[in-house]
Parts: sequence; C-alpha cells; structure tokens
Amino acid sequence: MKILFSVCIAMICATIVNADFVDAKSVLPETVGLSSQRLKNIDTLTDKLIDEKKMAGTVVLIARHGKIAYFKATGLADTDKPMEKDTIMRVMSMSKPITSVATMLLYEQGKLLLSDPVSKYIPEFKNQKVLVPLQKGSPFPYKLLPVKREVTIRDLLAHTSGIMYLSYAGIYPNEPGRQDMLNLYKGAQINDGYCRSDEEIGEMVKRLGRLPLTAQPGEVWEYGLNSDVLGYLVEVVSGVKFDKFVEQNIFKPLKMNDSYFYLPEEKINRLAAVYKSDWNGTLERVGEHEMLFSNELAMCPYDAYQTSGKYLSGGGGVLSTAYDYFRFCQMLLNGGELDGVRLLSRKTVELMSATNHSGQFDATYLHGHGWKFGLGFAIQQDREHDVDAGDVGVFEWAGLYSTRFSVDPKEDKITIFFSQTTPFGHHFDLWDKLLVLSGSAISDSTTEGKK
Repeated sequence: MKILFSVCIAMICATIVNADFVDAKSVLPETVGLSSQRLKNIDTLTDKLIDEKKMAGTVVLIARHGKIAYFKATGLADTDKPMEKDTIMRVMSMSKPITSVATMLLYEQGKLLLSDPVSKYIPEFKNQKVLVPLQKGSPFPYKLLPVKREVTIRDLLAHTSGIMYLSYAGIYPNEPGRQDMLNLYKGAQINDGYCRSDEEIGEMVKRLGRLPLTAQPGEVWEYGLNSDVLGYLVEVVSGVKFDKFVEQNIFKPLKMNDSYFYLPEEKINRLAAVYKSDWNGTLERVGEHEMLFSNELAMCPYDAYQTSGKYLSGGGGVLSTAYDYFRFCQMLLNGGELDGVRLLSRKTVELMSATNHSGQFDATYLHGHGWKFGLGFAIQQDREHDVDAGDVGVFEWAGLYSTRFSVDPKEDKITIFFSQTTPFGHHFDLWDKLLVLSGSAISDSTTEGKK
C-alpha cells in the first residue's frame, strides 16, 4: 500500500512539474500542412542514430504556422535517465542569436547605433592594430599596421571585426601569421568561452581589445569571439549584468522558463550529459570534470553543473531546452513578437536577416557558398550552390555539442535539433538529412494556412 501511495505521489509531482511545459499549440501535422506519415521518417532517422550508438539521445521539434507539429525525445539524457522533451542542454553557439537580440534591444531603445565604434563603450578597442605577416627571411615575423577604421558594433554582429577564436586557428594552420595570433591570444589568456572562468568576462574582453586583429575591420568574414564582446558591451550600455539583462528582457517576456546562464539547483537534474562519439558505434559519456580538446580549444562540459558564476559568455554560455528555443525562433519568425509580447520591431528583424552585412564574403564555417551572415546567424542567399534543402531567406545556426535550428520564413517553418554529442563535425550529414525530411513533410501547395 505504501509503495502504491508513493508511486501515485510521484506521478502527481511529475504532472505538477511538467504542467507549465504542456504546449497548447501542439497540433496534428495535417492541420498545418505537414504529413504525419512523412514525419515518421524522422523517427527512423533518430532511432537509427540511437541504435547504432552514434548519439545517446536527441530531441527534435518541428513547427509550422506557429504550431508544434512534431516533438519527440529519443534515447538517453544520461546513463540513468531518458531524454525528455524538457531536458536542458548546452546550446553553446546558439547563444549568439540571443546575444544579438539583446544588442538590438538596446539599438531600438536609441542607446547605441550599429555604426558606433566599439571603443565608444569599451575604450580598450581604441587605436587597434592589424597583424600583417612578413615574408620568410625577414628579421621579424610580422608587423602591425593601424586599422583603416575602427571595429563597429555591426562588425561584431556580422563577424567581420577581425577578431578570431583560438579554437579555429587549426582550420587555417598554414595561413601566414595565424600561429603568431594564436600565441598572442594564449599569452593574454583569452578564453573562447567554453570553459567558465572565475573572472568577469569584461576583464577578458578588455585584454582582447588590446590585441591585434587578424584583418582590417570589414575586409574578412571570420567566426570569432565577437558575441562575447557584445555580451560585455550590453552590460556597459545597459548598466545591468548580462545574464540579468537577458533574463529580464528576453527569457521572461518569451516565457523561456528553462533558459539560463547558470542553472538553479532544482533544475540541475534535468541537465543532459555530454557524450563522445566516433560515429562508428563507440559512445562514451564525458566524465566528471573531464576536459575536451579541439585544436586549441578546451571545452569543459561539467561547468554547466555550476549553479552560480561570474563568467557570462555571450558566444556560448546559455543552457536551454528545445521548446524554449522554439519560442525564441518563433518570435523572430513572427517579426519580433510572440503571444502578444513584442521584443523587436519587424524592421529590426528584417535588418538582422538581411544578407548584405558581410559584403562579398560568404559565411562558410557551417555552410558552403551561397550563405551570408546577418546580425547573429547565417542566411541562405541562393540555391545555386551545395544546398540540399531549404529556401532563400532561411536563417540558422548551431552549437558545438550538436544543437541546431533553422527558420524558414517562406514556409513559416521551424526545425530544431538538440543533442549533446562531440565532436561537432559528425552532425553535418545528420542535419542535412533532417532538413530534407522536415521539408519533404510539407503536404500543402501554398502557405495559406499561415496565421
């Protein structure tokens, strides 16, 4: 009798815990022009991943016309618990669009302009230099040239600042001057943001501002520490700590109730573990306090179990759920509004998703040619290149532990994939297949059902 009573209490508690999570907008796929039968192909894809031990667990969410049509958790979140729809995960670089929205909120309040030099708010970015390598045989390995113009806030948003990541130095191993830049970053104790530091992130950003740039501002697209700089800039301009600003101005208004920079104690048990996969059947949980290395990047998955801290990485510090991130994406897809709450104007979202910010340069880190970079995410400019699925105007980005989102304005559709798997490179083929399955599930001839 006692056992039965305990089971009933546990079931009631589970219902209470998940009550706020029940999404009234979930619908049968056919009501939003999607095929239930075709969406089952996603079940086959994710089940195969789990069966072959390529990933421990996944969450996939597909929404159209503002309604969730497919939402499924598969596999394990940790060795002793199943993956759930509300499992919390490290979204890593999917933090960047959130940081961009925080910046654009200040832009809409008239507190900054995209053309403003960063040095207006962070003086250490004044009088910067660009590292120019010299030919072999020269008495010095490089020289420093003054910048032709200062780094602007737009440069940070569009990744055209000349600021790099330590971790991606290995992508350009033979590029002249790259090792010199890497040594300067290491000497200044620059942190890529994937291991939480005991210092305020502003101290690291100030050191970064005193270092040379890899290229003249505006003359190269290179994925780098720009969003970490933006996070600190938001603090300076708003006078509010970055995590509190995001919580008050983005998470709470959008009812992203499970999104944080540091999880509260009572939600730690919902955090997924990170798994290492060789994509050939060897899958291993990352151990407590184990560090992962990729080129020059040290990743510290266990940092996510900290319940407080000072290091607030705008480039990779957010923890969230697939459902919360769907709400963020839906706000953007709606032109800045969700459930009667307006965060941004339609014109600002149009500005963020414009393809001219990176000029002639393509955003080729996650994609091939034909993709540009707006103010926080990549945007598909054409279908003439190596693109398997999607429409012109699609915008998306990803996180280092294999999370990714895609927003398709033409089809009024959102596709979200969450896992906690490293190394990141394995997920590219999977993502392309998921987008094909998501797109091929469309069963109507037009988007007249959009509301």
